[in-house]
Amino acid sequence: MSSDNLGPAVVSVSWVFATLSTAVVLARFYVRLRIVRALTLDDYIIAVTLLLALGDSVFLTISTSWGLGQHIEAFESRPLHIVYTIKWVYLCEFFSILSPGFGRISFAFLLLGLMPPAKAQRRFLWAIICIQFIVDVGTIIISFAQCKPINGYWDPSIKADCWSPYVQQYTGYFQGSVSSLVDFILALFPTSLFWNLKMELKQKISLSCLMGLGIFAMIASIVKTINLRAISETSDSTYAMAKLAIWWTLEAYLVLLAVSIPTLRPILKGASVFTRNRSSPSSDINTFNSRKQGQPKSDLNNHGPFQRLDEYVYATGISSDGGFQPNEACGYPMDPLRTAGVRPHDEDGIRKDITVSVTFGGAIADRRIEGRPNNRSSA
Repeated sequence: MSSDNLGPAVVSVSWVFATLSTAVVLARFYVRLRIVRALTLDDYIIAVTLLLALGDSVFLTISTSWGLGQHIEAFESRPLHIVYTIKWVYLCEFFSILSPGFGRISFAFLLLGLMPPAKAQRRFLWAIICIQFIVDVGTIIISFAQCKPINGYWDPSIKADCWSPYVQQYTGYFQGSVSSLVDFILALFPTSLFWNLKMELKQKISLSCLMGLGIFAMIASIVKTINLRAISETSDSTYAMAKLAIWWTLEAYLVLLAVSIPTLRPILKGASVFTRNRSSPSSDINTFNSRKQGQPKSDLNNHGPFQRLDEYVYATGISSDGGFQPNEACGYPMDPLRTAGVRPHDEDGIRKDITVSVTFGGAIADRRIEGRPNNRSSA
């Protein structure tokens, strides 16, 4: 591929990653609808993220058809192509900023579904959600407000009142720095949840790596931020913007992949992914919505003399078998024992009283078995 034309590279990166991301997102919805049988807020947000990323690919393809990726000298005989090239790549900013931003927000909501009821941690994730959204929206407003009328940005024949391009460039530096930091935090945050749990070190590492794929998106975000100098590059803007477009496209799709791959655990490992489960409230369903090993499906709703008190289960902690356990208190009241047909104890014998008490809210289970001889027993 010639280095004099980055257009084919832009289109290839856009649609190869678009195809891969679409497949992963469809697999994610298959897991949620067919296995978990429940959609949560992060699923809806990830669908919006994919649509925004595809919009970026479409607009970049249109821009490439006008000449994005070529050096400015190639447009000497067709100056109108420069106008449309810059126009379509400029409109991509809406998609290239919001798509990875919504992906990060989706992952934060996913983590909120796994969090124990610790106010500090939940507030921290909500702060990340709000900061990411405000910074992204503010960057878009600044970008599209820099020229009045807006088409003066790409059409030099229009007399427009425009800010210095360095305003948009420095705003982009700030937005890119915040996004990279958020990627880093969200990649490491799950490790803090897993590391203190009673499970094998191998499981801790594998889960931390699976949930920390956002580190690759962080790398793409950093490189994109460095290449934002292309915004103020006026001597060869059609070529410089193509390099920037490759990295913002990689950032968008890598974020999307990083937040969706962890939800494919039933496909990757033969177990179901983590989520809150409304459709199957059994205590044998964990956060990854996987049943405990050896538990027959037919027994999931068979509680014997027990009747479930709480239908809604939140999952937070990981158990020793790699599954997540519910953190909300739930219990089963025991029906009176049916003693019909059971012979009463002999007057002269040993009687055993068994008392069982279980407290789920405090994660304490106490079982007391008391045996004592009957006062009236005889030798």
